[in-house]
Amino acid sequence: MILSKTGRVFQILLVVIFFSPHFSRPLFAAESAGGYRRLAGEGIAVYYRPPDDKVASQYLSWAQSFTPQPDWLGVGRLPELKIYIAPTLDEFDRLSGGRLPEWGVACALPGENLVIVRSPRIVPLWIEDPKEILWHEISHVILEHWLGPAEIPRWFHEGYAQYASRMWGIGNSLEFSVALLVGMVLPLDTLAEGFPENEKGARRAYLQSYTAVEYLFSHWEKSHIQLLFRKWREMGNLDRALRMSLGLTLGQFEKRWKKWAEVRYGWLKLLTSVTLIWILVAALFITVYIFRRQRFKRRLAEMRHAESASFDSPVPGELDQAGSEDLQPPGKEKSEGERPAPQAND
Repeated sequence: MILSKTGRVFQILLVVIFFSPHFSRPLFAAESAGGYRRLAGEGIAVYYRPPDDKVASQYLSWAQSFTPQPDWLGVGRLPELKIYIAPTLDEFDRLSGGRLPEWGVACALPGENLVIVRSPRIVPLWIEDPKEILWHEISHVILEHWLGPAEIPRWFHEGYAQYASRMWGIGNSLEFSVALLVGMVLPLDTLAEGFPENEKGARRAYLQSYTAVEYLFSHWEKSHIQLLFRKWREMGNLDRALRMSLGLTLGQFEKRWKKWAEVRYGWLKLLTSVTLIWILVAALFITVYIFRRQRFKRRLAEMRHAESASFDSPVPGELDQAGSEDLQPPGKEKSEGERPAPQAND
């Protein structure tokens, strides 16, 4: 289930709650939802009430265009996917069993191949894209359909739904990087049954769940993942399925995921590390030293050039005397006092 809030926060809040066969069954029953019209196509049926005709058509188009990741977990493998668009809050509460908070806008009942969403007319503010919300809920249904009665940890269910519906952006990366920085990443076994009740803790749990599933699908090839899903469905337990398909225990998988996450999302931690700070300080010192040394060399060269020019130019007094002699008119004899003395004859 996706949450809608009346104000926008720094990071889009994503909290999804779904009903599976392991939980008590909600009060919904298709036959009791009278007055609904049905719009169907390609194994998908949308139930709605006027005036949500255009909304139903749009939701059917979105559901038909959805291709989960990986694509071999296709929507077409479901017997029939049912989508109910609740026209009022009371009807939404009735269909979902009245278990959702007032800000809930969608939920999935994987055991019945059913998704229930609020009509956009009764949602004051969509924080997430309605199409992504629908895809998210369909992803829950697909995963439950593939794994059947097997136990699915909560972190995998939610992480997969985000991964398959592509609900991830730069803001999510930043927030998870902060969680790594402050050491708020929880052990996966603590998220197997449920998530923290407080908003911040729940949001971090969803983020780390996404990265764990992202690591699984990005690190191993398609054949390995398909073998994992088959073993998981047969054995009913993720830890045993990992041992038989990837040769890892769940604990070993978690250790590898954390190391991978530190590299992929730990850039903020790197930027604030003491080692990096000292590296930056040393780089700054070296840069300043090189700059000042180059400036000193330039000034020294300028001083040497000026000193050389001063030695090559004549003294001002000598220049005046030489000039006055050169300016005497031709043919003018020297004065008597300046004539040479007569030489004596032998």
